[in-house]
Amino acid sequence: MEVSAKIRELRARHGWSQEHVAEKLGVSRQAVTKWETGAGMPDIENIAALARLYGVSTDEIILGLDSRGEEGEGESGRDSAAERYSSVTAFDIAQERHYDIKVGCARSVRLDVVEDEKAAVRLESDSIADLQRAFKVKIDTQGRSLDIDVENTGVIADVLARKELDVVIELPKAFVADAEIALHADECIVEGGHFDLEIGGKLERLWLKDIEGHVEVDVSNDMEIWADNVVGKLDVNQIGAVSTLHVSRNAACTAKTRGRLGRRKLRFTSDGEAAEAPSVEEALLAIELAGASVELTIDMVDDPAQSAFGRFISC
Repeated sequence: MEVSAKIRELRARHGWSQEHVAEKLGVSRQAVTKWETGAGMPDIENIAALARLYGVSTDEIILGLDSRGEEGEGESGRDSAAERYSSVTAFDIAQERHYDIKVGCARSVRLDVVEDEKAAVRLESDSIADLQRAFKVKIDTQGRSLDIDVENTGVIADVLARKELDVVIELPKAFVADAEIALHADECIVEGGHFDLEIGGKLERLWLKDIEGHVEVDVSNDMEIWADNVVGKLDVNQIGAVSTLHVSRNAACTAKTRGRLGRRKLRFTSDGEAAEAPSVEEALLAIELAGASVELTIDMVDDPAQSAFGRFISC
């Protein structure tokens, strides 16, 4: 593999833009373009800088070797293990932050709180090859807030993004104060962490896993929610919707409605059959239903994870 192709393949593997690489190296974007097209050759200092940036040896760049020391071709943006196209944007986090996340249109959105000091946004698709061109990931900091926006650039239609785009967002556990997510997707999974979370927009299925804190769901369409080992408070705010919340029958939860105007109805089932509200001495999860013309069924099951498994694309 030629040097130009290797440099291009390494950048695609990391999911970085030419502008990002240029900024990291202290060169112009035009210089990176020349290196990747073969119109110019990076000098030895820049080759060394590229090797450090991508975490490879200089021989891998100069000789076009893969990580095993063999000559490789590589397929830009393709995850060979899963045979999916992918693009990753990663950035360092050095302090506790409030995260404001917006995802325009996607099939699924997954938010994981991880043991790392980096935050990352990974776009995945089975059919959209040029994810960097089709979608823009914008990162902006304002004081203690960090905004993450995943936007459709207009190259593909929103209806295709709803069918083919999966978004995975990873936040460092040590630096998450709270988060807000606004999305338009079929499903969302949020896993891990001790923080407050607000979810709004349009969503059909939501799976909350291993979360401690205050979760507020502001989605005004019919939906299903799975609360799997969730401790704290769960507010469901809807208008004109009929939804179902699946919880463990051992979850020690209480439920009530809030508000004076409009109809709000709570009912309990056990594996889909009508049941009485559980008697709880000390609640670990307090559920509150608010809004107008809304009905929430709290379905008690043996294992919410087992109930949810198979219903989610990204589980």
